[in-house]
Amino acid sequence: MRDVKYIQTVNASAQQAFDKIADFKSFESHCQAVISVEVSEVSEHESESAWLVHFHDGKMSWRERDIFDKTNLKIEFTQIEGDADIFEGCWRIEALNDAQCTIAFDARFCMGIPTLADILEPIAESAIKQNVEQMLSELFASQTEAVA
Repeated sequence: MRDVKYIQTVNASAQQAFDKIADFKSFESHCQAVISVEVSEVSEHESESAWLVHFHDGKMSWRERDIFDKTNLKIEFTQIEGDADIFEGCWRIEALNDAQCTIAFDARFCMGIPTLADILEPIAESAIKQNVEQMLSELFASQTEAVA
């Protein structure tokens, strides 16, 4: 299993950033990496979403269960089905002040092909990190500063 971590500082309140990240459906119109997102609300704090994204030289798709914790500004996701064997993680938003916050993406994944893991998983890690960076930059255009 491999970990992907990415943190970015944006010029938005923590609540504004949470609301923007939580609006998965808007990703397809704001993010070039995202081809489509279909969201089905399960409850006030839970949804299922189906994603299709550009991934390296191809496409990747999956369905995930999303848990929204508005109090702690955290969104957890767990793949239900999809191209990877395991894909799970969270988005965390932390206020720096009233007008600035950090957005952290932390995920774990396994492509499910042990004989090719040493080749595929570093490529997948790089593609996921690149897609997250691009999505955040596009969602918060002119409001970002990458941390790492």
